[in-house]
Amino acid sequence: MELPHNLGKRVGILGGTFDPVHNGHLAIAEAVRPALALSSILFIPAFLPPHKPTYAISAFSHRVAMLELAVAAGHPGFFVSRLEAEREGVSYSIDTLRALRQSLGKDVQLFFITGMDAFAEIHTWKANRELLDHASFVVIGRPDHCQQSCGQTVATNFPGYAFVESRGSWEREPGQGAIHPVAMEPVTVSSTGIREAVRQGRSIRNLVPGAVADYIESQGLYR
Repeated sequence: MELPHNLGKRVGILGGTFDPVHNGHLAIAEAVRPALALSSILFIPAFLPPHKPTYAISAFSHRVAMLELAVAAGHPGFFVSRLEAEREGVSYSIDTLRALRQSLGKDVQLFFITGMDAFAEIHTWKANRELLDHASFVVIGRPDHCQQSCGQTVATNFPGYAFVESRGSWEREPGQGAIHPVAMEPVTVSSTGIREAVRQGRSIRNLVPGAVADYIESQGLYR
């Protein structure tokens, strides 16, 4: 597995279908990185999402190309990995984290970034109890109830974790990942809305980086 050499020791992991990547994805990465003093953010597009979308997903080559264009301009410390395409099959988070842990070693701290809505469904994830053996979680939620909602999910799914006020995270014991809530205003842009806008012939240039909008147009995506 080929990874960038300059990821550093505190690496954020942001996965998803990215069909297409949009300004909201970048805003989340920009918010999380300083909040947790991350050295880098690794974007990992899913090869085959485990929760099958209700639409035909664009080819992996298109989705990874758009991601690479999005992070290339003005985002030092943002990188893209083709890990899940190299592995093929269904892209389960636990398999990705195992592979990253094996490749990067124990000295690198991993921070898996997800939204509160996805975290609330973590009981449906493959090998969910093992996830925190490989990475800490960063849970993005609304400012008005981020910590409360996150706490309810932690209590239900991760017994033994307690909230440490001084660090603002749920923790259990050294060697196991923590769970960090990060509050930010909801991002109104969505990949679904962008695809629909393209189908209707509306501009998406305020929703995605310019290079991504150009790529979508040149490749005739979502029409």
